[in-house]
Amino acid sequence: MSIKIFLTPFRSHWWQDSIFTASLLIAGFLHLIVLTLQFAEPTATDTSTKDIAVSIRPAEKEVKNADFLAQENQQGAGTFREAHRISSDMPAAMEDLSAGEQQLKSLEQMQQQRELSFEEKVLMTTLSWKKEAEQNNRKKAMEQLNSQFQAKAAMVASIEAQYLKRQQNFSRTQKVKTLDGIQAKKDVSAAYMDKFREKVEFYGNRYYPEQAKQMRLSGEVRLMVILNANGGIRAIRLIDSSGHAILDEAAKASVRKAAPYGAFDSKMKDISELRIIRTWRFDPAEAEIEVN
Repeated sequence: MSIKIFLTPFRSHWWQDSIFTASLLIAGFLHLIVLTLQFAEPTATDTSTKDIAVSIRPAEKEVKNADFLAQENQQGAGTFREAHRISSDMPAAMEDLSAGEQQLKSLEQMQQQRELSFEEKVLMTTLSWKKEAEQNNRKKAMEQLNSQFQAKAAMVASIEAQYLKRQQNFSRTQKVKTLDGIQAKKDVSAAYMDKFREKVEFYGNRYYPEQAKQMRLSGEVRLMVILNANGGIRAIRLIDSSGHAILDEAAKASVRKAAPYGAFDSKMKDISELRIIRTWRFDPAEAEIEVN
């Protein structure tokens, strides 16, 4: 087998070769066409890939962190205030509720108000009953007190009636005589009354109170002296005061010191008790007691 080698004549410059120059121009033109088509419109493969990337992109994380990336991610678009308003913990507004839920909530509120009103009525009724019961108890207590008071008043009246009756019976069996200064002058007991007065004045002047002398107290004391048939003192009662306790006590003391006054005389045999009403006058100038 023989190999033949054809040698072309040697040329000094490549651009002088017409074949090489034509091939180089054709290759450049083809590359230009390919590059123009590549950047002019995307291929079908690239478009499907981008669609898939958009559809599977996680939206929740990007929306939560979209405060400063709103222009890059359309799902997080909006102002900073709107983002915070959406992500806040405030409860949903009434407009977000359905009509059925709103009606149910209104019915529940109305039911609660009715139940509260019913409880208030029950409470007011109970308080009214309690107040009425207390008033009835007070009324019964007052009626019981009035009944007890009336019973005691009736008992006291009965005792007083019995005492008055006994006193009347005693007066019938025991003759009680009461004398004042005027009656004593015309009575059968006039002599006995004179002895009584003289004796009282004697002991009263003898024991005139020193304090009354120093204070120069004056006044009149009216007493009732009750004597028995033997001339003893049954009682001394103050009728009118002088206004000075010293003089009142001095008048009583003069009666006590002068006792006893002796038995009633024969003219007074029917008298069982003698009640003498006299006036003791105190004279600070003379330091004397006068009985009238």
